[in-house]
Amino acid sequence: MDVTKNFRQLVLEAALAGPTDAVVPTTIGLWEHFAVELNSIIGEGGFNPLYARSVRLASKQHAWLLPCAAKPAAGERFIELAACLQKQDGANAQQASLDLFTIFLDVLASLIGEELTNHLLHSAWSNKISEIPAKDFP
Repeated sequence: MDVTKNFRQLVLEAALAGPTDAVVPTTIGLWEHFAVELNSIIGEGGFNPLYARSVRLASKQHAWLLPCAAKPAAGERFIELAACLQKQDGANAQQASLDLFTIFLDVLASLIGEELTNHLLHSAWSNKISEIPAKDFP
């Protein structure tokens, strides 16, 4: 695993760490923050298909995510995701959230580059990044 992917994985794990009963609000909050940052660059028309594609890819591992792949409206963007996650036990929902974010960020990095992807992550989730001990960075 390269250094950049390792960084992203650390950020994702830190962001989604915590009690499994809080995974749904945590996940939705993270998506909302990240969507704001990314929309400033690629807009709704870029974000929505990227998100839907990532959900479809993640549904290969978590088939129950497939209904969440519908093209979301800005104000209702993550309602379906929250509903899908709430139907799962905490550990399964947490793993699916991690997988979905990983896929999304990998696809995004392939489109806009590692540096910009990591910059967006830092901007959106700076409070989560600060929770990662410095010794864990490569």
